[in-house]
Amino acid sequence: MTPTLLFVHGRRQHGQTPDKLQRKWSAGLAAGLVLDGRPPADHIPVAFPFYGNLLKQLEDELAVSDTDIDLESLRRDRTDGADPFHPELGTKVGRVERELLQDLASARSDEGATLVQRETQGEGLQDLLSWRGARRVLRWFADSTSVDTEIIELFLRDVAVYLTHGRAPVLKEVRKSVPETGPVVLVSHSLGSVVARDLLADDGLRARTTLWVTAGSPLGLDAVVKNLPADERKHPGIPWLTTFDVNDVVATGHPLTPRWGQPLTEIEVDNKEEPHAIQRYLAHPQVAGGIADALGLT
Repeated sequence: MTPTLLFVHGRRQHGQTPDKLQRKWSAGLAAGLVLDGRPPADHIPVAFPFYGNLLKQLEDELAVSDTDIDLESLRRDRTDGADPFHPELGTKVGRVERELLQDLASARSDEGATLVQRETQGEGLQDLLSWRGARRVLRWFADSTSVDTEIIELFLRDVAVYLTHGRAPVLKEVRKSVPETGPVVLVSHSLGSVVARDLLADDGLRARTTLWVTAGSPLGLDAVVKNLPADERKHPGIPWLTTFDVNDVVATGHPLTPRWGQPLTEIEVDNKEEPHAIQRYLAHPQVAGGIADALGLT
């Protein structure tokens, strides 16, 4: 039976056209198949769940409905550098944002780990960065990666919103497009890899998944893993291929093998000036070749 390609996209896709996004994914994979000397995948059925607008809607609704907000933190005339990144989203989101930032910096280098340790000492917050410390760590991380602080803040926000408030509604939406029968090759990008790990908690889907691909995944971060349901913090027990670019800040925490174990194939790539782009990941011949093997494209 011909497998279905199940693509699960990442963050910040609101306002996009799902068909156009799917074509980009398919074009990237097509380029990689050519480079690996494989036949095209034009006959392979594709499922492309789209949750980008829903996640943005959840963020907007949370911003106006959450009552767990320190109103003092909303003052924009503060000069002490202690403002939350997104105070309108409440303290649960803010806590996960800081946990994620700690992990990003600590995994980046020994210098980052030392900075995090220094900024968490004596804060009385169970080793959680204060917002003042978080902003110092954010500036350091932005400088060390040459990524704008605003882009990093948006990544922190989206992942934190999904982990704290968005899991159930997003999964409900995504499951509408998951094939009910037949083998599946599950390809996930960025935040979509966290969504995919949640999907694989379903015994039926996991049994039908012949390969799971994660590209530019944040599953190497403690703050992500510990916010997964307890039974999802272990390897799902299926063939897993993960690909990362060392300059992709979302993929900080790779390699994943020490955390997740086997079976796990890790492919380091160089996506040039677009380290997080899914098209670049899928166009790599080793990545496309792994998918081709699972699809039976020989």
